Amino acid sequence: MEVNIIKQYGVVHLKGALTLKEQESLFNEVKDNVRGVGNYPGTSHASSGPPGSSHRNSTLHTLGELLFTRSAEAVVSSLTPLEISSSPSLARLGSAASGAIPPNVQSVTCATYKAGSTMVNHCDLDRPLYTMSVAVGDSCTFTVGLKTPRPYQNENSGPPKDILMSSGDAIYFDGGSVPHCVSSIIPGTAPEYYTRNKPKNNVVRISVLFREPC
Repeated sequence: MEVNIIKQYGVVHLKGALTLKEQESLFNEVKDNVRGVGNYPGTSHASSGPPGSSHRNSTLHTLGELLFTRSAEAVVSSLTPLEISSSPSLARLGSAASGAIPPNVQSVTCATYKAGSTMVNHCDLDRPLYTMSVAVGDSCTFTVGLKTPRPYQNENSGPPKDILMSSGDAIYFDGGSVPHCVSSIIPGTAPEYYTRNKPKNNVVRISVLFREPC
């Protein structure tokens, strides 16, 4: 697994976070929930609620918390304590790595993309929303940092950074504070397990979003 940290925005890119087998297992957990609406991303619920509740898929929560932990370990092994404390997003991972505040995935949703679709640049909230995004299917260009037209006070923007996000990659970021968008889908890049068993509605990419409480 290769790690790339964008300190300015508190973004951690885990390249190859999931093996092909792990990707396929995740795909099988969520594919029946996906939907597509026109050329815009469709969103769907995958899991939420406390352990034992009828809407919770514990397999997904366990995976999300594992990826938060991997990101936290990468951050504390790559950055100094001062660098970590300079970013609320990275500081959150620091507290996870120390055990002070363990990862806590509250909800899991899916954003699905048809061929040629994009996601407009935006921030999700007017407050932090620590998110782990995992890609399944076609690769995309995921852009962070581009200023939004009407920014919230908490927005952290500046020079945009493009990330090539391939199937099996995971990106940790603060979706409430860091502007983000999907500027392009790269056709024909999905793994074989995906192409032989595509979801309905011509969905070529699924972004599985693991989120902590906001």
